[in-house]
Amino acid sequence: MNQEFSIRLPTGKLFELYEDLVNRADKAFERIARDYPEEMGCRLGCSECCYALFGLFFIEAVYIRRHFEGLDDVQRQEALLRGQDTEHSILRLQDKLRGLKDDTEQIARQVGKERIKCPLLDDNDKCILYPWRPITCRVYGIPTIVRGKARVCSRSAFGSGKYYPTFDLDKTNKELYLLSKAMLMKINGANPDKASLLISMPKVIKTPVEGLISECFG
Repeated sequence: MNQEFSIRLPTGKLFELYEDLVNRADKAFERIARDYPEEMGCRLGCSECCYALFGLFFIEAVYIRRHFEGLDDVQRQEALLRGQDTEHSILRLQDKLRGLKDDTEQIARQVGKERIKCPLLDDNDKCILYPWRPITCRVYGIPTIVRGKARVCSRSAFGSGKYYPTFDLDKTNKELYLLSKAMLMKINGANPDKASLLISMPKVIKTPVEGLISECFG
C-alpha cells in the first residue's frame, strides 16, 4: 500500500542550522589554509576530493536536491547520466566488499582507496553545485577526524608525528544526524529512527525528496 508523505521546502530553521555547520567548515578550511599554506594540497582545478566515496545524511540530501532542481535541464540530464556510471561503480565495490563481512576497519580502508567520480563533477572537472557542495567536500583538503582518527588528503603535505589543528568531522556528522532526525520528525509518515541512514549522491540527484522518504525513511 502506498503511504502519503508531506514535506514543505524550504525547512526554514533547520536549513539555517545546516548552513551554520557549512560556515563553520568553511572557516576551519580558510584558517588552516592560511596558517599552513605549504602543507595544503588544494589548488584551483584539483578534483581529488570529487573521487572520494561517501554518503549524505537526510538534511544534506534534501538541501542538495533542492539546489540540483534549480540547475538547467542540460546540466541535470548530464549529471544523471554520470550518476548511472557512478552507481555501477558503487555496485562493483559492494561486490568486492562482501568478502570482508563485518570487518569495518578493512571495509573503511578499502572504500578509502576507491576512486569513484561524483556525478556532480562535469567534463571540465568543475562541480556543478560547488556553492552548495557537501560539508565533507569542503574540508577534504585539511586534517580531519573521521571515526576517531586523523585523516589527511593524499595530495597534502601534512606530516605524521606533527601537531596540526583538525576539523572534527565525527562531531559534525553527529550534528547532521540530529538535524536529519529533527527534519524527519516533521514529515508525516517518515521514521526519524532511520536518521543515521546515508544516501549516495547518485540516488539523491535522481530521486525526488518524496521518493527518498518512501524508499529510505518510511
